[in-house]
Amino acid sequence: MITLKRATGTDAHRLTDLYVDFYAEDAIDVPRERVAENVAFMAEDDRAVIWIAERNGEPVGMSSATITFGVEFGWACELEDLYIRPDHRGQGLSRRLLGAAIDWARDREVTQVILVITPEAEAEQGLSAYYRKLGFQDSGRVTMYLDV
Repeated sequence: MITLKRATGTDAHRLTDLYVDFYAEDAIDVPRERVAENVAFMAEDDRAVIWIAERNGEPVGMSSATITFGVEFGWACELEDLYIRPDHRGQGLSRRLLGAAIDWARDREVTQVILVITPEAEAEQGLSAYYRKLGFQDSGRVTMYLDV
């Protein structure tokens, strides 16, 4: 049986390997030390959440989300990450983890949940079709960033 729980700072070390695997699969280059530091921070920050899916006490998946405020949407939530180990896919676990993150956001009165799909994830898994089935819409916007 797979259970979901909200991560705390004490879970950070167990989540680091999961995040490293996720980022490798999606060709996202983040140093392991930064992953560990940021996971620990998110797990303790009220504006963020990480949900862990566990089988026999071992993490097999996770979702994370953060809250932000802006003029256009007011309170909004970004679904930061959603990952299931390959040997646990196809069992509805991603919907459970996504639902936990969205319920958490609703409790904080957000008006929108936003997500970004990497080109690698789209090419390998066709994630935009998956998210459309769940009610997400293409914003038509371009995501860009600047390292500072």
